[in-house]
Amino acid sequence: MCGKRSSAQIFKISLHALLFGAAMSLALAAPASAAADCVLGSKATPAELIPTCSAIIDQAANPASDRAAALLVRADANARTSGGLTAALRDIDRAIALDGKNARAWRLRGDLLREAGGDLNRAAADLSKAIELDPQDAEAYELRGVAYTNQRRLDRALADYDQAIKLKPDDAQAWSDRGATYYLGGDNEKAISDLSEALRLDPNRPRSYTNRGAAYKKLGQLDKSVADDSEAIGLDPKVPEYYDNRGLSLAAMGKYDEAIADFDQALRLAPRPNFFTNRGDSYQFKGEFGAALSDYESALKIDPNFAQTYNNRAVLYKKMGDRKKALADYETALKLDPGNDNAAGGRRTMIAEIAKFGAEPPRPLAANSGSGPSFGCADAKREVEKVICADPQLSVLDRQIAETYERMLKSASGRSAGDLRKAQRDFLVTRDASFRRPGYDLKKIMQQRLQRLNAMAS
Repeated sequence: MCGKRSSAQIFKISLHALLFGAAMSLALAAPASAAADCVLGSKATPAELIPTCSAIIDQAANPASDRAAALLVRADANARTSGGLTAALRDIDRAIALDGKNARAWRLRGDLLREAGGDLNRAAADLSKAIELDPQDAEAYELRGVAYTNQRRLDRALADYDQAIKLKPDDAQAWSDRGATYYLGGDNEKAISDLSEALRLDPNRPRSYTNRGAAYKKLGQLDKSVADDSEAIGLDPKVPEYYDNRGLSLAAMGKYDEAIADFDQALRLAPRPNFFTNRGDSYQFKGEFGAALSDYESALKIDPNFAQTYNNRAVLYKKMGDRKKALADYETALKLDPGNDNAAGGRRTMIAEIAKFGAEPPRPLAANSGSGPSFGCADAKREVEKVICADPQLSVLDRQIAETYERMLKSASGRSAGDLRKAQRDFLVTRDASFRRPGYDLKKIMQQRLQRLNAMAS
């Protein structure tokens, strides 16, 4: 969600299956125990329900409405078994054929079609039929709202959630799904308000926490975003997206080591390309270019058409001074995602820099290349220089700063050259004087100087 794919990232409407016991007056032809088990469907396992409901369904003497009701309970049982969705939908089709005025049947079929990733138009039509038959069915409005949200018909979705909440104000699911829809529409304040109400009604909703965290992130309230993702992780620690979401917020706060730890956990749970890309970004911001490249390559092995990875790797190649590779990656990102404004801007910058400075870097500048700093370590006397010599990453940064400065100085003239020299002297004097002071981050200061030089050169 922050220039990564993210991300984001990552924001999902909460989905839920319907579990219900159909109320029906069963014919005496069915055994009493079977009838009771089938009516009280939620109190029996699918293995118990399916045969007992089948005994009612198979009795042709039973009224059509009773057989339809039993078919719905068996459909619910089938839906709760592995691979039972097809059987569940077949049972609901039969129930509707037997009793076309059963609103519950239309509602359940619409919901199962939606959850199965089927025809959303058909799912919405089934839920509309359920509402026509029972205009007071709050759940049917809420489920049709989810179908509309998945179609990005947000105004219709919001109207349905409004009606669901009006009919059933204590339905945490409706508040949560309306909040998620507000987020998708860009109204983060309303999203937070609705998701907060959902959590007040039911505090054990990890998806509501992570969705609210995403809204907080959009508003720049990163500490609240991290807190909500932490709550989601506490409630369900096996969902990789929760770690990825929190990692993105931590990275935006500059807490790269903590972010990397979260991306590590996300990758342990699911090796997805966006997780590798997000971890690569944090390594890049830390100045660990070799690790960043490795993660980008891992992402592209999984998904060679992931445009964001090419864009982010292009940014890294630019920092490393390899304009030719940076331009190639920007162009690939644009080919895969023509609407990527970041890639379009980066491509323009690279074309201009290549025209001005040439395409090839003066020498390899990978973090693990072993390149020394811009000065001779054997003659280093200042403590800060000795620290730079001892750290390969700081050595690479120092050389990049010096070489970028020298390239810029060669093309500058007059007053601009004098200003550039003064700025570089001021940077070195401040660096040496401030080193070892409490809170002084040498790597961060050097990264900022390199970024400033690159921005001036663009």
